[in-house]
Amino acid sequence: MTHWNLALDMAQRLRGHWRRSLRVPLQGRRAILVLHRVLPDEAAARLPHRAPYCLGPESFKHLLMSLVEVSRIVCLDTALKPHHDPRACIALTFDDGWRDNAEVAAPLLEHYALPASIFVTTGLLGRPRGVWWEVIGEGLWQGRATQRIHDALCDAGLPAPPLPPAHPGHAYSEALLGYLTQLRQYDPLTVNATAEALYPDLDQPPHGLDPFSVRRLEHGGLFRFGAHGVLSESLEPLSDARVCWHIRRSRDDLARLCQAPLEAFAYPDEQPSARLRRLARRCGVRQALAGRGGWLVPQLDPLAIPRIPISQPVAQSPGRLYDWLLSSWQPIDVRATVN
Repeated sequence: MTHWNLALDMAQRLRGHWRRSLRVPLQGRRAILVLHRVLPDEAAARLPHRAPYCLGPESFKHLLMSLVEVSRIVCLDTALKPHHDPRACIALTFDDGWRDNAEVAAPLLEHYALPASIFVTTGLLGRPRGVWWEVIGEGLWQGRATQRIHDALCDAGLPAPPLPPAHPGHAYSEALLGYLTQLRQYDPLTVNATAEALYPDLDQPPHGLDPFSVRRLEHGGLFRFGAHGVLSESLEPLSDARVCWHIRRSRDDLARLCQAPLEAFAYPDEQPSARLRRLARRCGVRQALAGRGGWLVPQLDPLAIPRIPISQPVAQSPGRLYDWLLSSWQPIDVRATVN
């Protein structure tokens, strides 16, 4: 980290602690946080290509302890209702339904009796299938069949990945982050199909929850489950028919698996367009969560409910966390008409 970055980091932490000391900005406020993974190894979660969507056990515990000091952690339905509590009401959500949600995150939440909602990519449930960025990113990072990965991506018309050095470190992890971010700009069907073809060759365990874990967690009473699509692909570039298939199929899958699935659907997209909201309504969705957006406000589009994403650097530092939560979040543009 450069001296300039260190200075910015220190300023952010100090500003966050100052905002935290005021307490007033949190009174009566409501928010939904969105996380993805909680890895069993903090150092692994800290690597640049994982940090945006992975926490470790220590940073996850820091997040929970920081939140309970100034807010009530509540279920999703409670967070969506206005309140006059002097503390903020914050709901925790997890996207994709990773195995480590049950193996690492759930025991900590159960220990503190804190509720959470998990939005599941139902095509991963108990199946030998992986999320594309994990298949490609971890395959390269672990040095497994790297030439096979390189050739498959190039044959599919996708950019060539950076091949790992003999001993991958922080610099290569940063290069991987840049490459995976670049892949998000390409056709999601092509990227997913390439990862599907690679997955059997890379000796990776299933990434998703198994049906038994879903039922066990739901039966415990602290966790509820909602739909997040069938495969890990952005909905925006897809045809109307494909978007509707994702929404309807994933909700049907959960209805067969869970006793009381959540009404809400979680878009894989950060900010759903008017088109996606219109298609969600056509599919019978009455509540839908975006990937980001900010604090909840009274004039809320129920088909574009905002959430605040949490990364490993934010979670591990109370100062960063409060500065992040109280930053000037831009609400989702709901001015576009949804017919």
